[in-house]
Amino acid sequence: MVTEKDIEQQKRAKLKREKPHVFEKVIKIEERFRQGIPTPIIDIAYNYTCNLKCRHCTASRFKKEGRKLTPEDLRNISNQAHELGLCQFCLSGGEPLIFKDLDDVIRALQPDKFHLTMSTNGHFLSPEMARHLKAMGLDKIKISLDDFDEKQHDANRNSRGAYQKAMKAMMNAGEAGLSVVIQTVVSRQNCQTDRLIHMAEFAQKNNFTVDVLIARATGEWEGRHEVLINEEDAEFIRKAHDKYPVLHRDTFPSYGMDKGCGCVDSTLHITQYGDVLPCVYIHISIGNIFEESLADIIKRGQSIKYFQKHSRLCLSGEDRYFIENYMAKFYGKPLPISWSEAFGKDDFVK
Repeated sequence: MVTEKDIEQQKRAKLKREKPHVFEKVIKIEERFRQGIPTPIIDIAYNYTCNLKCRHCTASRFKKEGRKLTPEDLRNISNQAHELGLCQFCLSGGEPLIFKDLDDVIRALQPDKFHLTMSTNGHFLSPEMARHLKAMGLDKIKISLDDFDEKQHDANRNSRGAYQKAMKAMMNAGEAGLSVVIQTVVSRQNCQTDRLIHMAEFAQKNNFTVDVLIARATGEWEGRHEVLINEEDAEFIRKAHDKYPVLHRDTFPSYGMDKGCGCVDSTLHITQYGDVLPCVYIHISIGNIFEESLADIIKRGQSIKYFQKHSRLCLSGEDRYFIENYMAKFYGKPLPISWSEAFGKDDFVK
């Protein structure tokens, strides 16, 4: 049986073979973790344009007037990230495959220096596009699959045929040599079902992985805490992971590191307007990349005690205290709100 360690070793062997300079940065993450040095994967919502109108989408709440990211800005961000020893970007949106300047965007993120991932709904990931992305230096594709039930997925995406397009996109990506990740959301209502297990079986059979995203009370679920998973759901996911190591979630240990909730330390999200969030679901800006350096923004994020201390619970999806006292502060407001509005002096490390 393939173990989690086997999967990790295969991933690293592939990276070492294809991008040796990036591999050298990746293998330093564990030592940096022990030293308390953050090495976040930076997710960048370069543009909110999309071909779908999914029920859970919050993009419209982020849209505003003002400066927007350009390829030149991304080059600046990637230069700063490289100087800080960071090694991974994820390009999101919106839908990246309809960006008119997609090739310029990928080049600006400097694929020779970073492991690059793209999040997509898969509608336009043809065999030709998959091969093109691989040639451009992309390493991994994350394809959204809201449910292993075709009707459920299509309904959530408000698009008939979305499920079949996503499934074909996975195969096209795999055949092109891209690593394939299925991104799926689980809530209190759909977590403990055979469909999640069938998805894990499908992924394991095809050498894919499943990234379990637990439900957050944001978007169409804003304020609806009844969708949040409980301890029994979390245990169900853990046991499913034990049987199917390809199924993973963000708070699980990886590469020998138990980081818990990885806000700031393991993940950052940059909006189309340069706001930097501790994670894509915590709609609180800890700085703006147009106004401050990436290093200073990370330093501020680390000074907020909730992002510094280890938490076995996901702050945005499981930690009821954080959800009720901090996530709730941005409910009903234009997004994101500022860190100065969300946190008081007692929330910072003295």
